[in-house]
Amino acid sequence: MPKFISTHAIACMTRQDVARLLKRFKEEENADVSNIRVLCDTLSGRMICEWEARDSVTLIAWLKKCNVQLRGTGEWLMTVQYESIDDELVVPPRRNA
Repeated sequence: MPKFISTHAIACMTRQDVARLLKRFKEEENADVSNIRVLCDTLSGRMICEWEARDSVTLIAWLKKCNVQLRGTGEWLMTVQYESIDDELVVPPRRNA
């Protein structure tokens, strides 16, 4: 499946809130959407998520189901076309072929 990155504002969320959200992501995973990892800074109120999903439309609908929406210009979703692995630019390896 293709890889995606999303950014989200998490103003007022504590570490415990983010942990609950991550748990919800894992519980809601299915054949079309899988969370790879979450990176966040609760002090600045920002979270970056890495995903594998069938496509961006499916991922956006899935996020809405989890009460996570992309709002405004500060939040976005990007398809990962290339990434660096061992100092080489490559097409991302797929975990769920």
